[in-house]
Amino acid sequence: MSYQADVVIVGAGVVGLAIASEVAREGREVYLLEKNETFGQEQSSRNSEVIHAGIYYERDSLKAKLCLEGGSLLYQLCEKNGIAYRKCGKIIVATNDVEAEELEKLYRRGRDNGVPLKMLSRREMGQLEPNMRGVAAFLSPTTGIVDSYALMRYFLGKARGNGAQIAYKTKVIGIEKVLGGYEVIVEDLSGGFSFMTRVLINCAGLYSDQVAEMAGINIDEANYKLHWCKGEYYSVSGGKNKLINRLLYPVPVGTISVGVHICFDVNWRMRLGPLFYYVNEISYQVDDSRKEAFLESSIMKAVPFIEPSDLEPETSGIMAKRLGAEGGFLDFIIRHEHDHGLPGFINLVGMESPALTSSPAIARYISHLLDEILES
Repeated sequence: MSYQADVVIVGAGVVGLAIASEVAREGREVYLLEKNETFGQEQSSRNSEVIHAGIYYERDSLKAKLCLEGGSLLYQLCEKNGIAYRKCGKIIVATNDVEAEELEKLYRRGRDNGVPLKMLSRREMGQLEPNMRGVAAFLSPTTGIVDSYALMRYFLGKARGNGAQIAYKTKVIGIEKVLGGYEVIVEDLSGGFSFMTRVLINCAGLYSDQVAEMAGINIDEANYKLHWCKGEYYSVSGGKNKLINRLLYPVPVGTISVGVHICFDVNWRMRLGPLFYYVNEISYQVDDSRKEAFLESSIMKAVPFIEPSDLEPETSGIMAKRLGAEGGFLDFIIRHEHDHGLPGFINLVGMESPALTSSPAIARYISHLLDEILES
């Protein structure tokens, strides 16, 4: 344990990269540790790539506040740095009267969060999306899509340009609280070693609860325990992408996700998904036996022009979710753990959607927190 860093960030997903790009600077030793061969191999690259508006989250929650701030920052960042994006908008559509009642509630929640939304008349629905079917809908004009790989590559370049160093194939296997900071024990291709850091930031995504536990936090008592939720996508062929002008989402039913939706990448390639279910192991193989569940999803009633033969299994992702009582809403965990006897240890746990959208705002949030710690 001969070397000392100022800041170590565990995990090079979009959040870890964004934080590194924000906190690295001359005179500050910042290291980013990633167990995989390169950055963004898990949640950050296996998602719908949506720039969310902030509709779904409880008022004044971190998810709501950071999503609104992050979305605005993300559009500015993409425009300034040539990162591919589309501010295409999104329609959330109800296909029956029961869904229409829930749509009204969701509309009010989004408006309460400060999201610009427009309830659509039947005529407006037909004008905006003539091939969509539904009984009610509203438009979210600030929702969009981003090239998540290009975004992460930008954050990485900025972090390196500001002096941060990244170590791939380097897995954290132990954390010890020591005088003045933390001893971080890692495993890489050459074996194992350890070093000292004043501040340790946990951005380990799917494994962030395990890293928190290494540091000495009882993850059950703290409600940090994560559950892996797998989402599968199908590609939509047959030129059907030409029949839709923006993202289409159903009215969410239950709490596991916002529902199977019509999404696009920045090249306007259409996908359907994700269909979520809980798993106990990491596997990205798509289970084609679940295709029937896609065909029975609510959004399919809104897009009757999509035929079963148009769908082909494409890819999947795994999201780390915290579970509330009866599946209720749970916010991001972003906190300095000084009250757990761990000064200088910052946890980011349960960074599911909208973490991609929120990443620039999360980075600013952590930067302020870090300045307070290092100046104390």
